[in-house]
Amino acid sequence: MMESPAESFHSLESLDLENRRLFNSFSRGRTVATPFKIVHHAFEAIASRHPDAIAIQNFDGTTISYFELNQRANILANELHKLGLRRGDRALLVYSRCIEMVVFILAVLKAGGQYVPLDGAVTPEAILKHVIVDSDAAIILCLPKFRSKIERCMPHSLKEAVKVVEMDSTSSLWKTGDKAQPNIDIKTADGAYVIYTSGTTGKPKGVDVTHEGITNSLLLEPSSLNITVGTKVIQQLNVAFDMCRYPSRD
Repeated sequence: MMESPAESFHSLESLDLENRRLFNSFSRGRTVATPFKIVHHAFEAIASRHPDAIAIQNFDGTTISYFELNQRANILANELHKLGLRRGDRALLVYSRCIEMVVFILAVLKAGGQYVPLDGAVTPEAILKHVIVDSDAAIILCLPKFRSKIERCMPHSLKEAVKVVEMDSTSSLWKTGDKAQPNIDIKTADGAYVIYTSGTTGKPKGVDVTHEGITNSLLLEPSSLNITVGTKVIQQLNVAFDMCRYPSRD
């Protein structure tokens, strides 16, 4: 007669010391060091080694190289610093799929901030208003076409406190801004981004994701998926979707 699960279960504490040692020795794989602990440091390393490689191709055929992408991110990061964004501050990004989407993300990271992504085209105004308040974002970066939607959703009490900055590929800042690499001391435990849940069971909740968590997930096997220089990866997901699960900050 087969034993019940409760009767057949044995904890590690029930093993003798030698069997515990064997279990601990053979139940784990080898330890592999993550090549980078900070997200944008990994990007910068590729931009340095392959500056002329295409980093992004937009749906309309427009492309940008790693060198250009890194420069634009530096320019915007330095501008965000001038606007008061400091290490640990959050910046709400309201955009859709485009080259500027990636520039916004990298710029916030380089400035030491934590980005909060939202798709401006599909996010309901009630959700946008909630995230503006709940995220405690100091700055909102957006594409020009979403500026009016943000202003409609901005609570009156925050109109003076939150800076709204609109930018696209034609912005003059790309020609006049400071291209120097920001020198911000960022820690591995610092937040890189905040993903909001869908809100199907109540108000959307923000989930903190750290630099170390991202690099550990994406730069090691099997998550790296053998992506290398020249590999094409299509972006079809919602720009505010994250496949990884991390503890909520609530």
